[in-house]
Parts: sequence; C-alpha cells; structure tokens
Amino acid sequence: MLEEKVRETIKKNEMLTFGDKILVGVSGGPDSVALLQILYSFREEYNLSLHVAHLNHRLRGEEANKDANLVKNLAENLNLAYEIKSCPLDLKKIAQEEGWTLEETARKYRYLFYEEMAKKFGTDKIALGHNANDQAETVLMRFLRGSGLEGLRGIPAVRGKIIRPLIDCYREEIEEYCREHKLEYRIDSTNKEAIYFRNKIRLELLPLLTAEYNKNIKNILLQLSRVVNEVSAYLEEETEVRFKETTRVTDREKVVIDLNQLNLLPLVFKRRIIRKAIEVVKGDLQAISFVHSEEVLRLIESRGGEKEITLPAGLKVKKIYQQLIIYKKNKDKIFEVGISPGGRAAEPRREWEYPIAVPGSTKINLLGLKVEAKILGQLEVDPSFYYKKNYYEKKEREKSEREFNELMDYDQVKLPLKLRNRRAGDKFHPLKMKGEKKVKDFFIDYKVPKSQRGLIPLLVDREDQILWIVGMRLDHRVRITPHTKKVLSLNIKSKSKRLDF
Repeated sequence: MLEEKVRETIKKNEMLTFGDKILVGVSGGPDSVALLQILYSFREEYNLSLHVAHLNHRLRGEEANKDANLVKNLAENLNLAYEIKSCPLDLKKIAQEEGWTLEETARKYRYLFYEEMAKKFGTDKIALGHNANDQAETVLMRFLRGSGLEGLRGIPAVRGKIIRPLIDCYREEIEEYCREHKLEYRIDSTNKEAIYFRNKIRLELLPLLTAEYNKNIKNILLQLSRVVNEVSAYLEEETEVRFKETTRVTDREKVVIDLNQLNLLPLVFKRRIIRKAIEVVKGDLQAISFVHSEEVLRLIESRGGEKEITLPAGLKVKKIYQQLIIYKKNKDKIFEVGISPGGRAAEPRREWEYPIAVPGSTKINLLGLKVEAKILGQLEVDPSFYYKKNYYEKKEREKSEREFNELMDYDQVKLPLKLRNRRAGDKFHPLKMKGEKKVKDFFIDYKVPKSQRGLIPLLVDREDQILWIVGMRLDHRVRITPHTKKVLSLNIKSKSKRLDF
C-alpha cells in the first residue's frame, strides 16, 4: 500500500514532526496530486496544517491554465489555503540570456516561488512530489554529464525545509494510487517530447537499458544512490573538520586555503575541500564539474609565485605561494589594484607617506592605523631577546591580532619619522642578516604576494632609511644593544580585516 510506503519514508528520514505546517507544491500531475492526498490523510496522525502552492510558468498556454484550475479545485475541495500565481517573467528570455536550459530556469524560479510562499504561510516544511523514477533518471543523467560522487547521490529526501515523501515510490505505484482513489490529475504534454535531456533519458535511454541490458536498471540506479549517500555522508563529516583546519573564510566572497595543510591530506579530501570552498563563495555548485576540480588541482601543483585560473560564474582561483584564494570576479581589485589597510581601494603603484609623532599618538584614518610612540627613560628590555628562537614566533601571534610592537635604540633614530609604502630600489639591513638587502628581494624570500607588497607600511627616518618593515623585520642598525640608553617603543594597531602584514 502506497500510504504505508510513504509513512516508512517519512519515519526513516524524520521528515515530519507533530504539528508541522507544510507547504505542498502541486503542479497538477499525478505525483503532486497523490502527495497532497496522502499528506491530507496523515493530517490527524501528525496534526498537520497544509497549504497549497502552484506556479504557472506561462510556457504551455491554455494547457498550463487548466493545470492551475485543477490545483485550485483540489485545494478548495479539501478546504485548504492555497496560492496560485503566474510567473511574471519571460523564462525563455532569461534562459537565453543566462545560458541556462529552460528546464533549469523554470526550476530556479519555481523554488524561489515556494520559498516566498513558505514565508507567507509561515510553514515549517515544503513538500515536493519527486519519486523513485525521478531519482533513477537523475542519477543516470548526472553520470552521463560526468558528475562526481556528490552528483550520484541523486535527489536528497530532505534538504533544509524541503521534504520528498514519495522519493521511494515508483511512478507506476503513484498512478495506481490515483486510479484507486479516483484522483483527477493532468499530464504535461511536454513530458512526452524527447527534446529535453531528462525526457530523452526517460523516454529513450532507460527503456533501452531495461529491455536490452538489465530489466532491473532502475533498482540498480537507486541502490547506487543509497550507497553513494552513505559514503558521501561520512566523507562530508570528515571534510567539515579538515575544512576548518585548512581554510580561512574572510567573508562570503573569498576563501583562503593553506596549501601547506591541504597538501598533507589524501586526494579525496583535497577535492572536497576545493568544492566546499567554491560553494561558500559561489553559493552553490551548479556548473562546477570534475573538470574544474582538476584545473584547480593542477594550479596547486604548478610552480612559481602567482598564477590564476577562471571558473564558471565569474569565479577566480589564484595561487599565491602557499595560499590558494578563491574569490568572485568583482573581487579582482583586492589583488590587481589592492586594498589599503583601511579597506579602501588603493590605486596601482600609488605612493603614500604620513608623519609620525615621537613621542605621541598618530591616527592615519585612510590606512585604518593608529601609531603609539613612547620614549623609555631606561633600558627595560634584555637586548638578547632579539636573538631568542621564539622572537619571530611572537611576531606571528601579533600578526593574527593585527597589532605590531617594536623596540629600537632611540639614539640611532634620526627624527622625524614617517610611515610610507615601498619605493623602487628600497634597501635595508634586516636584523639577524649580514649586509643590506633589497626590500623587493626580502618580500620575495618571505613569499609576500606581489599584489600586497605596496600595502605593507615601512617606518623610515628623516634620511629615508628604513627602520622597520612593520610586522616583519627591524633594521639591524637600530637594534637594542648593551649600550642603549633610551628605547623608542612603537605600537601599531590596524583596523584592517583584509590585510595581514
């Protein structure tokens, strides 16, 4: 009995709770009509409140109007609240403009309509009439399109608010139920036309496979879907843990992956972390295929400082040394133009410099920086601390807080001081190194992305000698020594959420 089968599916997938308010999407076809009737028969058992929604896509003229009238009569006969709307948009035109199929376009706007109606009626769930035949067709369709493991999971029984109580029921069972209960339904005439990919699978390929290769092909596809779901659910849990360990989500439009951590993982997790990062930025994985994952993996394995590829929907993937950055195309300015420490767009190669009060406090609003300078009257720091192993580890902790501290020999500093970005030919004598080094070469050695080198503040004196590359390295000539009498203490705080020096 179909109702018992549906009841088992509901319990197995925990689709319903007592007192649920449910929006039922009813197209007028046998699946959705049977779904509405079955849920109506469960209303006392689960204390359900049912609401009906139907969207006329305006693609089939008078035939579509008859579908809408049927749904209206069904809802009124059952004394249920309903909403029937015609799509105000030209879906054919949208599909052409966006490069989507008409099927995909209609589906997108239908789901948006259901979400809108769920908010209007205040429903907890949205029930849809997908069945086991739809599931088998979907798995085969995705296999033929080259889908990975996730695609072979098929249509989920539950996804967020959406539930599919008929997902284990075959179309033949559903049509038999409609006949037994004398339920009137409509047949979409386009379902009989082998013009859409899904229709070709339903009308041509599946019958051929059933007749010539395996009469149980639908069952086999469903079994494949169930097995893949079990494996994928486990991998999903493990991926979530590893995703947090390897990635940093700076906002919903940019994800940074630590390649040192990622490259320690098996390939299966590399792929899944890449796909999850893409999903975070893009919002979904539509149009993202196995081929795109392979492109990203090749990018990761490539040598060199900075390289970039483009993915569908305006996504960019950039490798900068041991970081992989996935971002939307409109975020190009972050990399190609640059973002100032205050978060504002900086022009390419734009030079800036600001005077620093010593002693005193200096705010640089454009850069989002505050500089505190103090002169200490006596030596309060062991000069050997510069040479301790953990000195630069300390700097790394400060970096994560976007607060930077440094001490230098006041008598070796030639006032006034300025904070500026780098200039062509800049050199300094890095602490703990022999002799001078070009700032450009220093940045290359420490794998500072080319796009951010012009944003890192440099502290310079009146002779334009670099005293400190903020957050990175002090100049050897102003270090504290046993002969130091006065200490210049500097503290720089950055409000930037985008830039780490």
